[in-house]
Amino acid sequence: MNQISDEELYQLVKQLSETFFNKSFHDKVRFNSRLRTTGGRYIPSKRLIEINPKYVLEFEKEELHGIIKHELIQSMT
Repeated sequence: MNQISDEELYQLVKQLSETFFNKSFHDKVRFNSRLRTTGGRYIPSKRLIEINPKYVLEFEKEELHGIIKHELIQSMT
């Protein structure tokens, strides 16, 4: 998987949210290259999902989707 834009990342998160959780996604999502030991995180006070960009470049698509789904679950609690 090649590097994707922030808009493409948002669309991917939105699609996974609707497909797996039947919920529309209205929060923010962005890449954060400062993340070193985690694939992603959810910041409730900012309603923001941050994704480590190395997971787009170095890992399989399923790994990235798993990280996004995990963060989506965090955003729904």
